[in-house]
Amino acid sequence: MSLNNYDVVLVSPPSRMVNHYRAPIALMYIAGYLRHEGLKVKIIDIPMRETVRSRNFYLHIQDVLRDIEERMINEYTEVSSSPIVGITCYSTELLEVTNLANRFKAINPNVKIVVGGAHPTLYPESIFEEPGRPIDFAVIGDGEITMCDLSKKILSSQSDYAQVDGIAFYDDISGRMIQTRPRNIVHDLDSISFPAYDLVDMQYYSTASPYAIKGVLLRAAHIMGGRGCPSQCTFCVAKYVRKASGGAKYLRMRTAESLFLEVKLLKEKYEVDAFLFLDDLFTLDKKNTIDFCNLILRDNIKMPWSCISKVSTLDEEMIKKMAEAGCIQIEFGVERGSNRALKLIKKGITIEEIINVFDICHKYGIRTYANMLVNLPQEQEQDLEDILQLLKRLKSEIVAINTFVPYPGTEIYNNWDRKFTREEYGLLSFANPGSDGMIKSLRFAQHNIDLSVWVHKHWRTQNKVWPHIRFYVSPKYWRTICHSQRKLDYLRGVGLLVREFINNKF
Repeated sequence: MSLNNYDVVLVSPPSRMVNHYRAPIALMYIAGYLRHEGLKVKIIDIPMRETVRSRNFYLHIQDVLRDIEERMINEYTEVSSSPIVGITCYSTELLEVTNLANRFKAINPNVKIVVGGAHPTLYPESIFEEPGRPIDFAVIGDGEITMCDLSKKILSSQSDYAQVDGIAFYDDISGRMIQTRPRNIVHDLDSISFPAYDLVDMQYYSTASPYAIKGVLLRAAHIMGGRGCPSQCTFCVAKYVRKASGGAKYLRMRTAESLFLEVKLLKEKYEVDAFLFLDDLFTLDKKNTIDFCNLILRDNIKMPWSCISKVSTLDEEMIKKMAEAGCIQIEFGVERGSNRALKLIKKGITIEEIINVFDICHKYGIRTYANMLVNLPQEQEQDLEDILQLLKRLKSEIVAINTFVPYPGTEIYNNWDRKFTREEYGLLSFANPGSDGMIKSLRFAQHNIDLSVWVHKHWRTQNKVWPHIRFYVSPKYWRTICHSQRKLDYLRGVGLLVREFINNKF
């Protein structure tokens, strides 16, 4: 295939490249679907082999991102005759994506730039506010079918874009944005092709690291088991993305058989030793979860794995079966330390449920990862004390204490009396030197405790080395390494693991 013979080029913003060995799954899904429909696709992806491991990485992040951008531009120059470029976009990346679009247009003024993701889905009008409007289309909701229909329309030189469901574009004649009919969401996720793993560097993305299954050095891949979330949490964009996408049943799960086949593909073709389900609520469908575990057990697949879950969706039968099938860690959004505080954020769980599920996980040898959240509206000093008391009871192997930021699209942001400008979106990104000052100014808590000091102190005190040592000396872990096809990767990863433990990054 000629380097210049692509119909569609897909790109992630430079800041996405520092996401610790996580492949661009969303773009890979779109690429897989487009290719299945006969289009020629390239993903511009810039792995950072040494930079992620660098001790001073975050001190020089702007230099790192500039270097990535230039490498992206150089790679795009080789395929600049491609008529379509698709870029994924979070709110924090809006200016970054707009800058990329301008640079692509400078190289090929005729290229059509399409953006998709959470921000265009929630705020399509903001995509066309940049002078000169370098971005041509916003995709709203699921991207595969919409991107395919739009691409075919562009490639056939048709201009009746209003006939493509699920997009927005600026109409120069009327001088306004046109948003087309909502695209029907894809309920049968099995009908979508597997991610195009062959279009990215899977040797890099399966590097032995402690970032997939947090705190565990493994050659792990990320898998999407489903899409969406039915929860109503006030600090999350999920319910508004659900509404904007026109989906009543927005949580959709792939079948156990589909998940099992992808696991086998990753194991046999890409020599992956472990996997993590990235979706927000892997365990919502009890039967599907147990069916998946039974398939793993049937074929005697010895692979450690992890998932993200909600305590209200689990019971002892499921946890026991998951442990038997190789699940070694479950990540939970615990967030708060009292039922009152949980109710305020519409979490839909209770302290009693949290304690019960954590106890059951520990009973069957599954490590727990507790995500906590501070700086929420109406937060008092007692709320912080409640968090510490709950953590003392839970004895979670890993604790992450995060400071709430009102990202656009959350209920808290929508009810806030302030709205971010386009320039302020970028200040919410960790990649921006001004992010610390910006985030500290976004005070929602009603107490006077310095949360940056409090979080730093308790993040370190809550995370102990012993639970990890206990796992690393277990037969389960050493069996995985012994069966690995790339044992030397683990030796190379030891230094990274030690440094991350010293820095308490998990």
